[in-house]
Amino acid sequence: MPCNLTGATLRRFGWAALRAAPLAMLLAAVAALPAPCQQAPDRPPAQAQYPPNPIDRWNRMSPEERERELAKLPPARARQIRQRIWRFNHLSPEERQAERERYWTFAQLPPDKQQIVRERLREFFQLPATRRPVVHREVEQLRRLPEAQRPARMNADQFRGQFSPQELQIIWDLTTYLPH
Repeated sequence: MPCNLTGATLRRFGWAALRAAPLAMLLAAVAALPAPCQQAPDRPPAQAQYPPNPIDRWNRMSPEERERELAKLPPARARQIRQRIWRFNHLSPEERQAERERYWTFAQLPPDKQQIVRERLREFFQLPATRRPVVHREVEQLRRLPEAQRPARMNADQFRGQFSPQELQIIWDLTTYLPH
């Protein structure tokens, strides 16, 4: 079933781009998406265009239309969306494409896996500020490893000794369900 992100859905869940780091952007996006957003499981070829994400949809609106839609939202939410649109639009073309791929990857997950990712992302943002960069860095490092090598690294005593059980679960689930 295709992911139907209509104008009403965008107004309700209008997430976009937190560009502090790739994971942070995905975290914000995933936490706001509606749960039953699933598409065909096949990954498009590397050169393929990814389906538009909500930011692309906002960007396709005329400035007047966008402002009309934003005016319908609470001021804080409208400001947040404007900031995310601005951040996304100031990414390099390669970074924007990477964000589209992350969005597409998440949209391909079955609803139960999307929910797990959302829960882990909420937990990630509740970690102490000193631990978030450490956990984020580890997720990014694990993503750079071949998938076959990840379990061995995550099961090593030295690795497990660096993280709390909650952090380990966050790292495990995010690298399992969002491997790239």
